[in-house]
Amino acid sequence: MCFFCAIMEHIAMGMIYMCKEIWIKANAITLLGVICAITGMLLCFIGHPGFAAVLLAVSGICDGFDGYFAKKVRKPHQSSEYGVELDSLADIVCAGVFPVILSMSLGFTKWYSLIIYVLFIMCGITRLTYYNVNSSDKNFFNGVPITVSAFLIPSVYFIFRNAVESKWFMIALMAAFLILSISYVTNVKIKKPTLQERTIWSVIGFIICAVVVFLLVKGFIK
Repeated sequence: MCFFCAIMEHIAMGMIYMCKEIWIKANAITLLGVICAITGMLLCFIGHPGFAAVLLAVSGICDGFDGYFAKKVRKPHQSSEYGVELDSLADIVCAGVFPVILSMSLGFTKWYSLIIYVLFIMCGITRLTYYNVNSSDKNFFNGVPITVSAFLIPSVYFIFRNAVESKWFMIALMAAFLILSISYVTNVKIKKPTLQERTIWSVIGFIICAVVVFLLVKGFIK
């Protein structure tokens, strides 16, 4: 009985610790992005890629603010290690795996597409690992952030799927994956946006997402 109580106490302490970490604003925003990504992938499986593409963009917007809140609300005694690991894993799910699931749900599963998908995810993981180890520069990104895929892939989806034939849509989407893969591992310096710039673009992004959802519901686009 005492052994059972000790196990339950250990589990309870672990749950309390995790809840404390989750309720830090930055981690909550990160997890909100993950929820959007998981929901979007499920929508892909049941035949709603348009709504999934919107959720991909929303997950990218969430990723744009978690780092800011992590710096602003973290108390001196709080460790950033949990948030860093959570953010990296979330980026892989939201901006790495999710875009591939979206593309595959559209039927783009040829052998060359699979090679591009693997390259895309591997380059994304490499970029995240490099950034975690070499993130001393607070004003610039080293290479294109992996989150860019959360905006580029939905843009290609809605522009090309509703305007051109399936063949050209596939070519545009595969080209986007290739360009992103190369840009992730290219040693270029990109200036980080300020909070004001992130806020402006996020508001614009949410407005665009709302309009797209309205068009999807009304059946004007797919």
